[in-house]
Amino acid sequence: MKLKAGDPLPSVGLRATDGYLLNLRSFVTKQPALFLFFGAPSLAGAGRRRGLKAIQSLMAGHDRLREAGIAVVGISTDSEEQQTEFVASQELPFLLFSDERRSAVGLLGIETEADGANVNVVNPVAVVVDREGFIRTVIDPIEPETLIDQVVRSLSEPIPATTGP
Repeated sequence: MKLKAGDPLPSVGLRATDGYLLNLRSFVTKQPALFLFFGAPSLAGAGRRRGLKAIQSLMAGHDRLREAGIAVVGISTDSEEQQTEFVASQELPFLLFSDERRSAVGLLGIETEADGANVNVVNPVAVVVDREGFIRTVIDPIEPETLIDQVVRSLSEPIPATTGP
């Protein structure tokens, strides 16, 4: 990851599964957010399983996050069409953003892998951002069993002080 706790979330416009173009930075001015970068809609093998486990964790904890005032957004490098199909098949209670051009994953330094023309996030990464647009924590690797607790805790604690470059 290029960014860490205390850094501002970059301003990147991505298309959401509801059809709107949304900017990550301005999205969080409404409420704190959890952005889950994952590969699953068009990824195969172990990477798909890791992504699905992270998504399932968010689905199971979605009500708790919503009650805590935390927005949830999934982000993959798949096309809007692939994501729309994925949302329908998984019955996701939250939006997905398409980073098909890989602008957000590039700015954040999230690892991707290519399989022909298809490029996906290798391992799921959660980025928790406060309403001022600052990254509170980066959760990598993700442990699905504790993900929701980590997110809620990170937004209730002060941003850790940095100790140099």
